[in-house]
Amino acid sequence: MAWLDSPMLLPFAHVLLSVAFAWGHPSADAERPQISSGPHDFVISGTVRRDDTDEPVPGVRLQLLTAAGNIAHSSVLTSDSGDFSFGQFAQGHYEILAERDGYQPVRIEVEVTRYDQPNIAVRMRKQLVAADPAGDLTTAHQLAAPQKARAAFEKGIAKADSRGDYKNAVLDFQRAISIYPDYYEAYTEMGTAYVRLKDFAAAEKALRQSIEMSSQKYVPPLMLLSMLLNDQNRSSEAEPLARQVIAVDPTAWRGQYELSRALLALRRLPEAEASAYAARDLKPENPDIYLLLSEIHRRTQNPSALLQDIDAYLKLAPQGPAAPQIRKLREQLLKFMEAQSKPAGVPQ
Repeated sequence: MAWLDSPMLLPFAHVLLSVAFAWGHPSADAERPQISSGPHDFVISGTVRRDDTDEPVPGVRLQLLTAAGNIAHSSVLTSDSGDFSFGQFAQGHYEILAERDGYQPVRIEVEVTRYDQPNIAVRMRKQLVAADPAGDLTTAHQLAAPQKARAAFEKGIAKADSRGDYKNAVLDFQRAISIYPDYYEAYTEMGTAYVRLKDFAAAEKALRQSIEMSSQKYVPPLMLLSMLLNDQNRSSEAEPLARQVIAVDPTAWRGQYELSRALLALRRLPEAEASAYAARDLKPENPDIYLLLSEIHRRTQNPSALLQDIDAYLKLAPQGPAAPQIRKLREQLLKFMEAQSKPAGVPQ
């Protein structure tokens, strides 16, 4: 089983991308579609903008669905200017699903006939308060903030979201905190801005301050810090944070996902598998979960489960960033399984 001991590519280098999806701050290295164009394929691309101000919305996660509701292309993120592209597709009816934390999700239909569709306009409406189990706490706490503090906070959000001006966004969040020292939401956003600036020490400090101030009841800093610690191979520190995410919000699939990552790094494979399955049950349409499961099953040397993971990933993300490597692994896996099925003494 030599092939089982070879390393497999996982999307952990894309964790900041996951952070962007969760809290709305995109990585500069957003996923790029890898679609081979045919002679009669047409471009599907466009821009996401706010419904009220017409400002571009970066960090929006979009999926392209077929008329039957199947995934035609794995998720992409809008750039700092709100642009996105799915590449080229054959004629037909499609649907674009746009989601970002703090905005109302949007679905729009796209009909591809004989012409490219390069200027699709997606309009998203801002939600003043995110809908999550900690929402009541967040709402009450936000309302307790003085008006000047809230104004500085909103300026920081606007600078980070619409212009990618993270340095000046940090200054606005600091100004909000100076007016309202208990503003743990501002500490979270400041930590997120520091992530975009790649100042991870400052990000960790701000996120830990938010977690302490909110008595570990506010999910965003818990989630983001668990991701960062996993990225830094500090799995023993990431584990309790991920568990706290699950305690506050049992429906948060990313809590289970980050917990599984931590447990995998700690070589607690049965627990890692259980958490990955829990994440899958909460978010079965997310292809990254099946990559995580595939690495667990590679390490536990479970070929049949690994094949299921691979097939699930390829069904959800046939043109995903890991698809070429996954297809090669599938070929190797099938050869191995065929060889193992032959009776002893039969030439292989």
